[in-house]
Amino acid sequence: MLLLLLLCFSLLPIASLAAQDEAYGIVTNVVDGDTFDLAVEKGDARISSGVERVRLADVNSPEIDTAQGPSVRDFAFAVLMNKRVYLDIDDQSSNGRDTYGRLIAVVYLTGFYGQPLASPNFNRMLVDSGHAKLENFTNNEFNPANWWSGEPAGQKGSTIDVEPLEGLFQNLLEQLQQSAGQEVDKAAKDAWGKLKGQL
Repeated sequence: MLLLLLLCFSLLPIASLAAQDEAYGIVTNVVDGDTFDLAVEKGDARISSGVERVRLADVNSPEIDTAQGPSVRDFAFAVLMNKRVYLDIDDQSSNGRDTYGRLIAVVYLTGFYGQPLASPNFNRMLVDSGHAKLENFTNNEFNPANWWSGEPAGQKGSTIDVEPLEGLFQNLLEQLQQSAGQEVDKAAKDAWGKLKGQL
């Protein structure tokens, strides 16, 4: 029993390094694969307005005006649009923002009971799905190696070993791609219905 207590206390500092809920809210707009707008429901001192633009940390997806851009945005739209997400905002950059004023964050999806899901985070999902490339920017607190090792997002790790995980997410990715198609179809039908109503 004493050994179990010591183990629990030794893990507390690790758990406290990643703050998966520094802010959260509902995604109201998907700009592209790695940028979206969030209607803030809970924020900290770095939140300056009711709607914030968020840039995913350490990933880079194709720009919207490239051939792959629309499909990447569709994927992000299907996963994030009108959903609550949780942010671990960068503590190392000025006010948690990049030079464009966007919050830099690791984004966590919401679980069944409304809690942030620790793994996989959305940044990692974009990389695993092939919709973004990993870019470990050194000007933020995050180390993407931890996204695959199970360590908290803010804790520094050393390597990325994704080979054992290649098949693990295939079923999840297929379901997300199917969902993306359904969400895009629904949005198109809604837009067509509104246009017909205006005519």
